[in-house]
Amino acid sequence: MIIFGHRGAPGYPRRGENTMASFQKALYCGATGLEFDVRRCGDGRLVVIHDDTIDRTTNGRGRVENLSYKELQRFDAGNGEPVPLLTNVLDQFGGQCLLNLELKDAGIASVVKNLILERRLERQVIVSSFEWQELPQLTPEIPIGLLSSKLQDLFPAAREFGASAIHPRRDLVSGSLIATAREAGLRIHAWTVNDPDEIRRFRNLEIDGIFTDFPERCSTPAS
Repeated sequence: MIIFGHRGAPGYPRRGENTMASFQKALYCGATGLEFDVRRCGDGRLVVIHDDTIDRTTNGRGRVENLSYKELQRFDAGNGEPVPLLTNVLDQFGGQCLLNLELKDAGIASVVKNLILERRLERQVIVSSFEWQELPQLTPEIPIGLLSSKLQDLFPAAREFGASAIHPRRDLVSGSLIATAREAGLRIHAWTVNDPDEIRRFRNLEIDGIFTDFPERCSTPAS
């Protein structure tokens, strides 16, 4: 079971999310993959941040799309670190573990694809989105995963778009769903799994992977 550190390891004690330190902490805590979010900032560069504003995750305010990276660097995203560039995250962690990049903006897939291929990381990544139509241009070179909070149309869309994986919300996942995914040749990764009993349940179901804020809970004997 792949353990994706969800935005790194942002669980208590809080160390920030989607920061270089959070990613490093996730690996230290036993994560075998990292999940993070990608947006375009005001100067066109791709940055790693979940929200469309910096209000919640930094000590600043404003919309990501309205701030240049030079401006973003002025704000603390956790432990004194700025919001990282996608290129920095790829360069630092691309050779260490599996990376799941979630596209948060429309129209950035081609740039993401080029950055991945330039670094020859296509076997080290999977790119996901709730907006499935953003993903097909990445294939067949780069694996894609369909994020979803419902099962309707998930398997037909996975076939249509050439997905390698489906990423359903954790409460949608059952043994039968995993079996159906296996029959379709799809990996299945559930989000976001933080409860130790639920972690153990997914391990027993032999799911392919989970996203968690607490990677250390996945490496204990009880899990």
